[in-house]
Amino acid sequence: MKHLDRAKARLASHLDPDDRRALAEALLADAMKLVDDSDFLDWWVVSDDPSVLALAEGQGLHIVEDAGDGLNEALALALEEIVASGAESVTVVPCDLPLARAEDLQDILDTGEFSSIVLIPAHDGGTNGLYLRPPDAIEMRFGPQSLSVHAKAAEAAQLRCSILPLDRMEFDIDTASDVGEVLDRADGDGGATVELLERLGPVLSGD
Repeated sequence: MKHLDRAKARLASHLDPDDRRALAEALLADAMKLVDDSDFLDWWVVSDDPSVLALAEGQGLHIVEDAGDGLNEALALALEEIVASGAESVTVVPCDLPLARAEDLQDILDTGEFSSIVLIPAHDGGTNGLYLRPPDAIEMRFGPQSLSVHAKAAEAAQLRCSILPLDRMEFDIDTASDVGEVLDRADGDGGATVELLERLGPVLSGD
C-alpha cells in the first residue's frame, strides 16, 4: 500500500487531500479485514508508510518496507522473503479491492491446484490478483496491460496459466468511474470503503 498521504492521486481532481487520505484509510481497513478473514494464508504487507507497517506488524503480519523504487521492485523484495520462508506459492492482492472476500481468495487457491499461474483480470487490462506456484514462477510486472504481459510470461516459461474473472475483484479504485462500478457491485455488501464512497458520491460525480 502506498503512503496514505500519497494514495489515490488520480482522484485529485475530484477529492481534496483529506478525502483522499480518508479513502486510503478506508481501503486499508477493508484490506486488513480481508487479511483477518483469510487466515488460511500467511500474509506479507508491503508499504512505504510507517503507520501501515506498524498496524500490520501489530496484527502479527510479516512486513516489507517499500524502498520507493516502484511497485514491482517492492514486490520483488517481498518475494525474496517469501521464498526464503519456504512458501510453495504466493498470491498477490492489491489493497484497493474493497469488495474482495475470503472466498475469492479461496477460489484463486483452488484454481492454483491445477495451474502454476492464476491471473485475475482488471477491467482495464491490468492484473488485480496473481497466483504463482512456485512463488518465483515468473517475474511480476504489474502496470498497464499487465494481464497480457503476465500471460505471455507464463507461455514463455511453458507453465499452465488460468485466467479467473472474479466480479468482486474486477474494479480497483483509480478513477471516478471506478467508484461508480464498485458501488453498483457492492449491492449492500460493503465495508468502510463503500460507506465512505456513498458519502462522497456527489463530490465524485460533480453534483
